[in-house]
Amino acid sequence: MEKRLFLWKGVVRLSVAFLLLLSVAVGLYMRHRDGERIATLETQLGALREQEKQSLVDRRVSKQMEEIAYGQQVLSEERSQEAIRQSEIAQEMTLRSETERKKAIEAQGLAELSASEAMNAYQMAERQRVEAEHAKLVADTLNYISLGRTLGSQSYAIYQTGDTELGNMLAYASYLYTKDYRGDLYVPAVFQALMQSAGGRRNYAVHNGSVSLDRFSKGNRLLTVSTYGEILVHQGGQDLSNDGLLQTTRLMSDKNYSFRDVIVAENGKGYAVSHTGHLAVVEGDQVRVINLEKVDRPFSLEAVNDSRQLLIVGENSVALLDMATEHIIGTRSLDFRVVCTGRRDYKPLLFDHRGGMHLVNSLDDMTDEKVPVPGQVTTFASSKNEHLSAYGMSDGTIWLIDSKDKTHKLVGHLSQVTKMKLNGKRLYSSSYDGKLLFWMTSDAQIKPITLFQAGSWLTDFNFSSDKDYIWTGEYNGTVTQYLISLPKIAQRIHQQVNRNFSQEEWEYYVGRGIPYRRVKSEEDILALPKPTQALPKGGMFR
Repeated sequence: MEKRLFLWKGVVRLSVAFLLLLSVAVGLYMRHRDGERIATLETQLGALREQEKQSLVDRRVSKQMEEIAYGQQVLSEERSQEAIRQSEIAQEMTLRSETERKKAIEAQGLAELSASEAMNAYQMAERQRVEAEHAKLVADTLNYISLGRTLGSQSYAIYQTGDTELGNMLAYASYLYTKDYRGDLYVPAVFQALMQSAGGRRNYAVHNGSVSLDRFSKGNRLLTVSTYGEILVHQGGQDLSNDGLLQTTRLMSDKNYSFRDVIVAENGKGYAVSHTGHLAVVEGDQVRVINLEKVDRPFSLEAVNDSRQLLIVGENSVALLDMATEHIIGTRSLDFRVVCTGRRDYKPLLFDHRGGMHLVNSLDDMTDEKVPVPGQVTTFASSKNEHLSAYGMSDGTIWLIDSKDKTHKLVGHLSQVTKMKLNGKRLYSSSYDGKLLFWMTSDAQIKPITLFQAGSWLTDFNFSSDKDYIWTGEYNGTVTQYLISLPKIAQRIHQQVNRNFSQEEWEYYVGRGIPYRRVKSEEDILALPKPTQALPKGGMFR
C-alpha cells in the first residue's frame, strides 16, 4: 500500500513538475509571441509613421501641383481668350480677303471680258483684212490670168503680121503670167500662141502613100510604113534646137505590098501587116516577110498574152502569131466584118460593121457586146486606171464614157476620127480633117484644143518616149514631129527672145497699171535693144 502511495506521490510530483515545465514553456512561448507581435507592431508603426510623412509630403506636393495647375489653367484661359481674339481677327481678315478676292475675280472677269471683246474685235478685223486680201488676191489672180490670155491673143495676131520678135516676147509674157498665177496653159489663146512662137514643128516628106508609125522602146528610133509597101527606120530628130536632123534608113520599098498597120513589140522587133495578106518582120536592118494564107485582107495588129503573141486582124478572120517562133499558131474565121480595132483591159477589142464589139480573150473565147454609143466606130481608146473609154466615129464625133458611166459628146473634128490616145486624163485625137486635138477630160466642159493643123489627112500619131514630142503620119506620105512639152516650148521661146519690152511697148500691150516685168534677164540678152517700132494708134489689142 505504501508502495502504491509512494508511486502516486511520484506520479503527482512528476505531473506537477511536468505542469510547471509546461507552464514555463507556455510562458516562454507566449513571451516569444508577444515579442514578435510587438516587433511587428513597431514595424507597422514605423511604416505608418513613414506613410504619414510621405502623405504629408504628397499633400504638400499635391497642393503645390494644384497651385501650379491653377496657374496653368489661368494661363490657358488667358491663352484661350487670346486665341479666340486672334481667331476673330483671322475671321475678320478672311472675310476681308474673301471680299477682296471676289472683287479681284470680278475685276478679272471684266478684264477677261474686255480682252475677249478686244480679241474678237481684232480677229474680226484680221479676218476682214484676210478676206479683203484674199478677195484682192483672187481678183489680181483672175486679172493676171486674163492678162495672160490677152497677151497670148496679141502674140498670135502680131506673129501673123511678121513681127516675130514682139510676138515671141508677148507669147513668153503670156506663159509667165499664166503659169505664175496657176492659170490653164492649155487654153487656146495661150497654148496656140506658144506653139506658134516655139516653131516646134518639122515636116519630113519620106513616104509615098498613107503612113502608119510606131516607136521603138529603146533609143530615139521611129518605124514608119506606107500603103506603097515602104518600111523606113528613122533615128534622131528629137532635139529641135540642133536643126532636128533626122537620119532615115529605107529597109523596104515594094509596091506589091500595102502596109496598113505597124507595131514595135517588147522584143525589139517591128511587125508591119500588109493588106495583101503578108506580115513583114523588122529586126535590125533586116526584113522578113511571112505569108498569111488564112487571113483575109489583114489591116490591124494587136499584142496579146503579155506581148508574147500577136493578133493579126483581117476583115473576116484573125490569126495568132507566136513572136518567139514567128509561126502562126491558130486562126479563126469571123461571122462579122471587122472595121477597126482597139484595146480594153489590155486585151484586143474588135468592132464590126453592125454596131457590135468583141473582146478577144483567146481565139476560142470572144465576147459579143453592143457598142454603147450611136454611129460607126472607127477608132477606140481606153484607160483602165482612169476608167475612161473613148469611141471615135466616122462622122468626127467622139463619145467619152467617164468613171461614173456618164457619156460626153465631144465635138471638134469635121470628118472621120483616125486615131486616139489617152494619157491619164488627157485625150489626143487625129482625123481626116488634118487636126490633132487635145481634150482635158477632167474639165466640166470638155472643149478641144487644136495642137496643130496638118497639110493633109492625119492617119496615125504616136508620142516620143519622154512624151515631149508627137510624131504624126499623113495620107500624103509626110512624117511630122511636133514639140508639145510646155516647159520645153517656153524654154525654146525664151531662147528666141533677145530683149525686154520698152516702156512704151509695156504700157501699150500690157498696161500702165501693171508693174513692169522683164521677160529676159540682163545676163541672158543676146542682142542689144532694138529701136522701138511705131505703134498703131488706138487700142486694137485691148
